[in-house]
Amino acid sequence: MSLVIGNLQQVIPIRRTPLRKNMEIVTATHGLCHLLGFTHSSEAEWQKMYGQEKLVLEELSRHTGTRLQPLSRGLY
Repeated sequence: MSLVIGNLQQVIPIRRTPLRKNMEIVTATHGLCHLLGFTHSSEAEWQKMYGQEKLVLEELSRHTGTRLQPLSRGLY
Protein backbone atom coordinates (compact mmCIF):
# COMPACT_ATOMS: atom_id res chain seq x y z
CA MET A 1 0.00 0.00 0.00
CA SER A 2 1.34 3.42 -0.86
CA LEU A 3 2.25 5.88 1.88
CA VAL A 4 -0.23 8.46 0.53
CA ILE A 5 -3.16 6.05 0.62
CA GLY A 6 -2.14 4.81 4.05
CA ASN A 7 -2.03 8.35 5.42
CA LEU A 8 -5.38 9.24 3.84
CA GLN A 9 -6.98 6.17 5.40
CA GLN A 10 -5.84 7.33 8.83
CA VAL A 11 -7.29 10.81 8.34
CA ILE A 12 -10.50 9.97 6.45
CA PRO A 13 -12.72 7.45 8.24
CA ILE A 14 -13.95 5.40 5.27
CA ARG A 15 -13.43 1.83 4.19
CA ARG A 16 -10.09 1.03 2.57
CA THR A 17 -11.23 -0.48 -0.73
CA PRO A 18 -13.32 2.49 -1.97
CA LEU A 19 -10.58 4.96 -0.98
CA ARG A 20 -7.91 3.02 -2.85
CA LYS A 21 -10.13 2.64 -5.92
CA ASN A 22 -11.14 6.31 -5.88
CA MET A 23 -7.53 7.47 -5.48
CA GLU A 24 -6.52 5.31 -8.44
CA ILE A 25 -9.30 6.82 -10.58
CA VAL A 26 -8.43 10.39 -9.58
CA THR A 27 -4.70 9.82 -10.11
CA ALA A 28 -5.27 8.17 -13.49
CA THR A 29 -7.49 11.06 -14.59
CA HIS A 30 -4.84 13.56 -13.51
CA GLY A 31 -2.16 11.63 -15.40
CA LEU A 32 -4.35 11.38 -18.49
CA CYS A 33 -4.75 15.16 -18.51
CA HIS A 34 -0.95 15.48 -18.42
CA LEU A 35 -0.64 13.01 -21.30
CA LEU A 36 -3.08 15.16 -23.26
CA GLY A 37 -0.80 18.16 -22.75
CA PHE A 38 -2.39 19.90 -19.77
CA THR A 39 -0.12 21.26 -17.04
CA HIS A 40 -0.47 23.23 -13.82
CA SER A 41 2.69 25.33 -13.94
CA SER A 42 0.76 28.60 -13.78
CA GLU A 43 -2.65 29.54 -12.49
CA ALA A 44 -4.03 29.94 -16.03
CA GLU A 45 -2.75 26.49 -17.06
CA TRP A 46 -4.03 25.00 -13.83
CA GLN A 47 -7.52 26.41 -14.46
CA LYS A 48 -7.65 24.68 -17.86
CA MET A 49 -6.39 21.38 -16.46
CA TYR A 50 -8.63 21.59 -13.42
CA GLY A 51 -11.62 22.15 -15.69
CA GLN A 52 -10.81 19.04 -17.71
CA GLU A 53 -10.17 16.92 -14.63
CA LYS A 54 -13.41 18.09 -13.07
CA LEU A 55 -15.40 17.38 -16.23
CA VAL A 56 -14.09 13.80 -16.48
CA LEU A 57 -14.45 13.10 -12.76
CA GLU A 58 -18.00 14.50 -12.64
CA GLU A 59 -18.99 12.11 -15.42
CA LEU A 60 -17.29 9.19 -13.69
CA SER A 61 -18.94 10.17 -10.41
CA ARG A 62 -22.33 10.18 -12.10
CA HIS A 63 -21.79 6.63 -13.34
CA THR A 64 -20.24 5.24 -10.16
CA GLY A 65 -22.28 7.07 -7.53
CA THR A 66 -19.16 8.56 -5.93
CA ARG A 67 -17.98 12.14 -5.42
CA LEU A 68 -14.59 12.30 -7.10
CA GLN A 69 -12.62 15.56 -6.91
CA PRO A 70 -9.66 16.64 -9.05
CA LEU A 71 -6.23 15.89 -7.64
CA SER A 72 -5.10 19.48 -8.13
CA ARG A 73 -8.09 21.00 -6.30
CA GLY A 74 -7.04 24.09 -4.38
CA LEU A 75 -3.59 24.28 -5.98
CA TYR A 76 -3.93 28.01 -6.65
